[in-house]
Amino acid sequence: MADKREGDANGGRDRAPRSKPDGAKDASAKPRRRSETPTLTDDLTGKFLRVGDKLYRTSDDKRPFARLEPDRLKTSRIDALPDVMRIARVNGWSSIRINGGDTFKKAAFLAAAAQGLTVENYTPPKLIRAEADRLQARLAEREKRREAKSATNKSRQPVDEVVTLKALSERFLSQSHEQNASDPDLRRAQSLVAQTIAITRAKYPDDPVKASKEIEARRQEVARRIANGDRIAAIQIRNQQAQRVREITQDQALSRDGRTR
Repeated sequence: MADKREGDANGGRDRAPRSKPDGAKDASAKPRRRSETPTLTDDLTGKFLRVGDKLYRTSDDKRPFARLEPDRLKTSRIDALPDVMRIARVNGWSSIRINGGDTFKKAAFLAAAAQGLTVENYTPPKLIRAEADRLQARLAEREKRREAKSATNKSRQPVDEVVTLKALSERFLSQSHEQNASDPDLRRAQSLVAQTIAITRAKYPDDPVKASKEIEARRQEVARRIANGDRIAAIQIRNQQAQRVREITQDQALSRDGRTR
């Protein structure tokens, strides 16, 4: 039997509350979060061509390989899943929901595993789980070798350069978020903290203390990266309020009669 390639899913919105008598108030009710469309960081902007909400790889493409929608990424192509999952990761998504046929779900699960994302609504067979574990182990080993190589290169840095990086890191910690955002040497680093601020405020709307702890942990991590001389790519923030579970879905329109919406 041919694998079912089409699929769709809702955006995980809360259901409408039951009607209550006039004057009744629900103390636990929270303001509904506005949906946000995924954005592309600078390094991804140079890799893809974006036309509206559609993404292409080259100008020769007849159809987009993916679409950006509020709290959702859509594609009908299995070969696009690695790029789609990378976009999800750089937007701060930690877990996703997938919708589509069995082959699509398997490929999406493996692509998500490669980016460290959790799939909420798919339990893979043991063999696929084992394949995902092997993939993550290989990636971890590759990252370990990259870090070792980077550490070797840093050990050869001139003393004055190391001192400069340490001073820059200390300046990052001593300045306010606003000062770092306007500092030409630190605005890229601050964009990482700004992303965490947006995510944690949406994640903990009623717990500013917990949000502040995560923001401070991120700030300290970025400061260490500055001191180590790590390359930091800027992330553009559009006051997004990220939610933990997002959607990766197959787009019916892209796979039906070769049309796009």
